[in-house]
Amino acid sequence: MTGRGPVAWPPAPIRTERLVLRESEARDRAEFVELFASPEAGTHVGGVRPRDELARVMPGVPGRRRGLCVVDLDGAMIGMVTLDPRGAERPGHVRPEAGEATLGYVFLPEAWGYGYAAEACAAVLDRFAAVLPGEPVVLCTRTANDRAMRLAAKLGFTEVKRFEEYGAEQWFGVWSSSSVTPSG
Repeated sequence: MTGRGPVAWPPAPIRTERLVLRESEARDRAEFVELFASPEAGTHVGGVRPRDELARVMPGVPGRRRGLCVVDLDGAMIGMVTLDPRGAERPGHVRPEAGEATLGYVFLPEAWGYGYAAEACAAVLDRFAAVLPGEPVVLCTRTANDRAMRLAAKLGFTEVKRFEEYGAEQWFGVWSSSSVTPSG
């Protein structure tokens, strides 16, 4: 999840009220292809890739890597949440040595608008805080992505700065379990 010491991965499944966050499996392959071929989702994650190319190059068990959780609703993948170290070469850091965990997520368009992203991201942040208490998590999104901006605020991210990257203004925020009021 982060460069700050060993963290067991993959995690045991994380269960929320409606979702299961788990390691990817072979049965998720079609949804991974659909996710990365989706024009709606691709708008927010660097562009769309051709479906036939994805079908040809997608591994049998896609997304099987440290830091990635498949979001499962009723036995089917609807999206994914990632925690990856932020590279030192990228703009935006809260530590001089960089490497903060960066929260990312992408969902199939038919899963948008039901609160699944908020539920899944909150669960991942809770798990991260339990494993690495007090460690910051960063999030970067285009300021034009209203939904992502609202979700960042809902999750408790605080704006650190804005900058230009990928030809658009980016919003960069930070979250820490030490600055979040426990829920429930």
